[in-house]
This record gives sequence, structure tokens and C-alpha cells, in this order.
Amino acid sequence: MLLLLLVACTGAPSPDTASDCDPSITWDGWTEGFFSTYCDACHSSRAANRHGAPESSVFDTEAQVVDQLDRVRVRVLDEQTMPLGGGVFEEDLTLLHRWVACRE
Repeated sequence: MLLLLLVACTGAPSPDTASDCDPSITWDGWTEGFFSTYCDACHSSRAANRHGAPESSVFDTEAQVVDQLDRVRVRVLDEQTMPLGGGVFEEDLTLLHRWVACRE
């Protein structure tokens, strides 16, 4: 059993390799819409109620998101603790993963 588990784990690709990068996924073409849909309610500078989101976590621009990319990757892709309440479609997580991979 342990051998099977070890074999299964060693063959898994690293989740953030350059081969995961998809340069056709752009901020203007897809990613801005992702952040607008899933994150703006708490992480926009225009949010009426940030629901406890830190003032430093603003995702209005690509530069702001890239500046906090490590936290975005951990919270949205790895832990899937954001957005609060979940609800991100699997296809969107895949596209976000590919966009993030191009920036790491």
C-alpha cells in the first residue's frame, strides 16, 4: 500500500511548471473578469464592505494581483479557501492556474 502511494506521488507533475503556462490567457482577455467575478466584492478599492479583507489586498489591476500572486495562488488554487464560500468553477481554477504559471 505504501509503495503504491509513493509511486503515485512521485509521478505527479509540479503544479507551477513553465509547461503549465498558457500565454493565450491574458489579463484583458480573461483574468480581469475572473477577479471581477470572484474577488471584487471584498478586494476592490470600490467595495462598500470588504468583509474583513485586508486594506492591502486590492485586486483592481493586474499589477496589484501580480504583486500578491503568492497569496492568490495559495488561497485560491492550493487551499481553495478563497473566495469565501467557494463557488469557483473547476474550469476557472484551471485557467487561473495556467495564468499564474506564466507569472512565476
